[in-house]
Amino acid sequence: MEHHQGLLGDVTDNGWITGDVFLAWLEHSVNHVKPSPSEKVILIVDGHASHKTIAAIDMARQNGIILISLPPHSTHRMQPLDRTIYEPLKTNYNAECDKWLLSNPFH
Repeated sequence: MEHHQGLLGDVTDNGWITGDVFLAWLEHSVNHVKPSPSEKVILIVDGHASHKTIAAIDMARQNGIILISLPPHSTHRMQPLDRTIYEPLKTNYNAECDKWLLSNPFH
């Protein structure tokens, strides 16, 4: 696990997150976000098993993190940021790029 100026990076053998990697990320987040039982935060996660380990759940509870797990096989429909921010941003960005390209041929 590598730390650099507040960032956290890690790799796994198969490229998928593991319970240990998620727990390390959760610890890192607690240190930076500073949640507490009196100043709770909500963390929305997908249904991956790495987010549901006893260690992760215990850490979340002890530090005032409310874990909300999206139902399995539904994240493509329910990811809040993808549906409310990034999808419209991507659509509008692509439309503006298309307009610019049509107005500026050979550039």
